[in-house]
Amino acid sequence: MSSYQCLGDNRVVLAAVALAALWLPAAANFAGTRWVGAVQIVSTVLKFVPLLLVATIGLFFIDTDNHGPFNASGESVPGAVAAAAALLLYSFLGVESAAVSAGEVKDPERNVGRASVLGTLASALVYILGTVAVFGLVPHKELVESGAPFADAVNSIAGGTWGGTVIACVAVASIVGCLNGWILLSAQMPYAAARDGLFPKRFAQVGKGGVPGFGVLATAVLGTLLIVVNYADDPDTAFRVLVLITTFTGCVPYLLSAAAQLYWLARGTRERVRPAGLVRDLLVAGLSFAFSFWLIAGAGYAAVYQGVLFLFAGIPVYVWLRGRQEGAEGTGTDAEAQVEAAA
Repeated sequence: MSSYQCLGDNRVVLAAVALAALWLPAAANFAGTRWVGAVQIVSTVLKFVPLLLVATIGLFFIDTDNHGPFNASGESVPGAVAAAAALLLYSFLGVESAAVSAGEVKDPERNVGRASVLGTLASALVYILGTVAVFGLVPHKELVESGAPFADAVNSIAGGTWGGTVIACVAVASIVGCLNGWILLSAQMPYAAARDGLFPKRFAQVGKGGVPGFGVLATAVLGTLLIVVNYADDPDTAFRVLVLITTFTGCVPYLLSAAAQLYWLARGTRERVRPAGLVRDLLVAGLSFAFSFWLIAGAGYAAVYQGVLFLFAGIPVYVWLRGRQEGAEGTGTDAEAQVEAAA
């Protein structure tokens, strides 16, 4: 059951539903962090429980005749695995985002790390088992054309269409909950940059609910523009392009973080790094850099090209604001020097 089957082929209606799913969590963010947390808890339970049921009960209904070829892409196995890994990473992007909103979390030293590790392990387990179940519940030919594979898998178990409808509603709740957290995150990043003088000061303003309202508004407006662009063209093609570009831009910080770790280890080997942990840290940082580089390559030439253009587009903003900041600091230093000379 795809979104077109649920709502028809009218792109205006589909775009209106997508906009509602964007602006409802934006409204929760405007209300404050308490509302954001409440919406997040409810949406997480609503989406996790049905997926867990599919990942467990669905395993007992698997039909091996439904399985397709291991590599149906027509490409080489390494190329197909790299492309699949780039798409898969999109599902796990944001695992590090809990640290971005740590300022809004109680006892972040304890809760952020625990939530990141336990959440990733639970999600990975449900995703892996759920994917295995879907592959065995839906015939390969139908699965290739499916717009909602989990809904089709539930229909296969239930023997009707009501199960797929429930999963579709759960998917909507999942989307709203996901956007609820991402909007908060997207507002926190420019907020932090604005406080450091690297982004317009307007983004550093905080409302009564403890949320940078202008950042939330900017995120919602940009998301609205992307929705309009998406439904103005082929939605499936636009979605795949956005997923790959997002994967590329998400891997760049991973790559640079791994490189920074290697730099820190090389610079502080004698003074701050214990010899017993040096080999382990070098191995982890090196593998992280290589893995990030491999994922960037798996995103494809077009995604890398377009993602680099997006990154370069931010350089003028950084240069301008950084120049103004250093100019203001220099002016202040000169004024102080003149006052001291006059005294």
